[in-house]
Amino acid sequence: MAAVAGLYYLVPLLGSVGPAAQTVTYAIVIWSSVGALLVGVYRNRPTRKGPWLLLAAGQLVTASADLMFDVYHFLLETTADVTPADPLYLAAYPLYAAGLLLLVRYRTPGWNAPSMIDAAIIAISAGLLSWVFLISPSAHADDLSPLARAVMVTYPVMDLLLLAVASRLMLGAGVRPPAFRLLSGGLVLLLVVDAVYGVQQVLGVYEDGNYLDAGWMFVGALLGAAALHPSMPRLTEHSPAAGPDATAGRLTVLAVAALLAPATLLGQYLRHAPMHVPLATASCMAMFLLVIARMAAMVRVQRQMAITDALTGLRTRRFLQQALRSEAARTHRADFSVGLLLIDVDHFKRVNDTYGHHGGDRVLCEIAHRLRSLVRPGDVVARYGGEEFAVLLPHAGDADIVAIGERIRRGMATAPIAVDGETLITVTVSIGASILPGHVLTTDDLTLTADRALYAAKEAGRNRLVTSQRDSSA
Repeated sequence: MAAVAGLYYLVPLLGSVGPAAQTVTYAIVIWSSVGALLVGVYRNRPTRKGPWLLLAAGQLVTASADLMFDVYHFLLETTADVTPADPLYLAAYPLYAAGLLLLVRYRTPGWNAPSMIDAAIIAISAGLLSWVFLISPSAHADDLSPLARAVMVTYPVMDLLLLAVASRLMLGAGVRPPAFRLLSGGLVLLLVVDAVYGVQQVLGVYEDGNYLDAGWMFVGALLGAAALHPSMPRLTEHSPAAGPDATAGRLTVLAVAALLAPATLLGQYLRHAPMHVPLATASCMAMFLLVIARMAAMVRVQRQMAITDALTGLRTRRFLQQALRSEAARTHRADFSVGLLLIDVDHFKRVNDTYGHHGGDRVLCEIAHRLRSLVRPGDVVARYGGEEFAVLLPHAGDADIVAIGERIRRGMATAPIAVDGETLITVTVSIGASILPGHVLTTDDLTLTADRALYAAKEAGRNRLVTSQRDSSA
């Protein structure tokens, strides 16, 4: 495509056939991108074809608009400001946006507030810039008809729609294989080239065949390459994790976006140009509130990360210790006890050595899932460290910890666990249990006695529950 784009700027040297050859060269690039999108869907067979078919439809409408533009300007030699090509160009943007929205929906089906806020900050900032430098000048252009002014205003509005959706996609969660980077590059390039085109139109300096055509050709090339890349099906995979939250690049983008509104106001003041004070004020206020909401979301995410184990989704050891202290304080004020189970996966090193860390991680995640389903509502399940887990049991006596511990032990050993797509293994656990104040008087002693009981369970042959008062064997 780079070679064809270079040829595009050489064919005018052919003389009278140059313009026609240049038009054909441009059409080859744009129409081939439509074919590449469709071939990519056929060859890579993504489970969800909708987003790519919508992108292909958008590119097809764009290619048809280019054909219509060439017919009216070069064959019919019309000088009209608005032609039937303009509605086609504008119709492509909702198709692009719909395709990107489907990608977002498949990648992150839930409500991802941080990414929504980030995209809103960028869209508001870009909206202010577009209004000051593109929309307002186009709406008040005296040398254009009302229809032409409406069309010129609609172009940047469509770009803002695409920017908002593209920002949500690029700032959201999900895998980022080469196909994602190619698609993102095409979207960013499209928005940049469209913005430069809008500025040139406002200034009255745009000419057919300038360097912007190369930009639009490379947009088509990047979209087609994204569809053809073997990693394309992965773009619609569901992401169970939250998106990147506070990376340096992300914060830099948000900082620049937040500063653009006051910077634009200052620039207009220095140029003695219209200030657009109401719009700038509203934009600054909206971005200020969004930044505050973003900071609150970041604090909430950081707190969640501090108390949630990244692999299993269980509570962390730190959270367990805090909960244990709180429950212990309540036992001194009320007549009830609290139990603690320490759980160790038997021979877990053998699992890692045989099936690798990926297989070991799948075992840990399945154990965590089963633990959540085997305990009572209100019990605290935590990853204690490595292959060790802990369960805090408020309002639990001797009979309760034995019953729940045995239910956990049997629940782990009864059903095998998949370590990969084909292999099932049986996993057992050893459990140590203790009660406060029934067995000990302090939280430190509670943890110590439960740990000793766990050690005794392992020494006695594993796959058993041991308390400070009772041994329940397999």
